[in-house]
Amino acid sequence: MRTLRIAAAVLAAVLAIGLASASAQTKDPAVDKLVADWTAAFAKADAKTLASLYTENAIRISPEGGRVVGREAISKEFAANFAGPWKGATIKIQIGAFQTVGADTAVGEGTYEVVGVKGPDGKPVPIKGSYVNTMVKQNGAWVLASNAAVVPAPPMK
Repeated sequence: MRTLRIAAAVLAAVLAIGLASASAQTKDPAVDKLVADWTAAFAKADAKTLASLYTENAIRISPEGGRVVGREAISKEFAANFAGPWKGATIKIQIGAFQTVGADTAVGEGTYEVVGVKGPDGKPVPIKGSYVNTMVKQNGAWVLASNAAVVPAPPMK
């Protein structure tokens, strides 16, 4: 019986620590700045500035499922999209959970909506989805080490 009480007390302590850690995760102004800078560069169709918000060897998975590695390749991908289907598009980003996993490493997730993208027929194609970012701190600012944007799969029939 005493062992059961000790186990229950240990479990309660572990849960309390876990809940305290979860509630201690506050908004980080540096994450807000990264999102604001990213959104502003997107609005200006500024591929070079967008790419500067990634590490030199970052990995980006686009909503279409493409894989791009490296800041230079990411810049080229954004430039091609801004010259083509994303011309005039805007983006809204909603920050979700943010979890530090090391002194200078964090993972964040949220949702996004891109408005103004045109399909092959020239008609608007709204894009909504979720993202997961791995971020590292460089010179006191968060930058993206990896970014995966996904759109929901169509409903199964």
